[in-house]
Amino acid sequence: MASDSSDKASSEHHHPCNFLLRPPLSGPTMIQTALRKVRSTLGSFSAGTVAGLHSLSDSPPELWKAYVLKFLDSYAYFSFSLIFTLFLSDDFGMSDIEAGTYYGAWGALVTVFGLFTGTIIDNLGVAKCLRIGFVLSLLSRIGILLATSKPPLLFCILFTLPLANCLGIPVLTIGLRRYTNESNRGFAFGLFYVVMNVGALIAGPLVDRLTYFYNHRDDEDDAGEMQHQSTGGWVMTTNRAIVLSGVVANVLAVFVAFTVREIKVDADERELVPSSADEDYDDEGAGASSRSSAASGGGESATGRRSGGPVRKFEPLKGSTYRILADTLAQPSFRRFLVVCLLTLNVRMVFRHLDGTLPKYMVREFGPDAPKGRVYSINPALIIVLVPIITASTSAVGKVLGYACLSCT
Repeated sequence: MASDSSDKASSEHHHPCNFLLRPPLSGPTMIQTALRKVRSTLGSFSAGTVAGLHSLSDSPPELWKAYVLKFLDSYAYFSFSLIFTLFLSDDFGMSDIEAGTYYGAWGALVTVFGLFTGTIIDNLGVAKCLRIGFVLSLLSRIGILLATSKPPLLFCILFTLPLANCLGIPVLTIGLRRYTNESNRGFAFGLFYVVMNVGALIAGPLVDRLTYFYNHRDDEDDAGEMQHQSTGGWVMTTNRAIVLSGVVANVLAVFVAFTVREIKVDADERELVPSSADEDYDDEGAGASSRSSAASGGGESATGRRSGGPVRKFEPLKGSTYRILADTLAQPSFRRFLVVCLLTLNVRMVFRHLDGTLPKYMVREFGPDAPKGRVYSINPALIIVLVPIITASTSAVGKVLGYACLSCT
């Protein structure tokens, strides 16, 4: 009898609708409960972030170089996309429809070129593609900066720049996967996405600052600029100054790209995996770097163990275009990645629509000094705050987050 009473009491206690019968919490009690939950969430976030950063502490230098390249490339990309349509209309006299069409064509061609260069990336490897991509991007941005007529401008926008973009941005995500293992890959991709948004966040205020500076120059400078533009001569305008800042970021990215090695982190082993290519490892400068690091107490030791992480040289996949495509399509992970890309397509369309229309809208509605960059920076600022929290709280689904970050970059 006592047992039946106990079971009944337990059943009533755990009934899912019992919370409806409880008395409502008082105001101070509700505040205290909310504060406890906030402190618990912040504590879990801090612990998860510290643990995530600690998991990356043994990563090879190439991981951190990938983050630097992502930041520099993101700044160059977002600063240019913010003034793309304004640049074509103000400096080259294009209509809204023309400027918007070329903006859409630029993005579409990145995808088209990416389809055709995918197998080239597989054959060349991450390191070589990064060097080619960032050098080509630098030449494209310099061409856009110096262009005074439509033909050279459109050649850079519709050919060299999208080709450079598809050799840079996607290759960085491939490299990030090779520089991490299963235990820290989810956090690494989350941080990668944050770094991209840091570049976007910085681009906004700098675009506003350069715009304000060039909009308030002396009248003589303005008269000289109008004269040069009327005669077809080159002059440093507001939009060209923003493009120039992207050129500077691109120059730094080229120097970093030429220091990236073709390596891969092993998932479980702590030893360098021997390969037939290790004998000529010194030919690319990696061997000398390893020896100097070992002499200073880091890097690869005399026993082949690496204190910075289990790293081995990676041999890019060699093969015909058909064979590489067939192997790729046969992988279930690739099909899952396509599904994630499809699910996030509408989000990406909103972002790109924002790039193409927000700047012109704000200039026309609020004047030439409208803070279009700072308004645009609200979105990356929120992402910077929220992504680490979500990533640290869902580390068990790191793969899914990795695919999501891949599709959103």
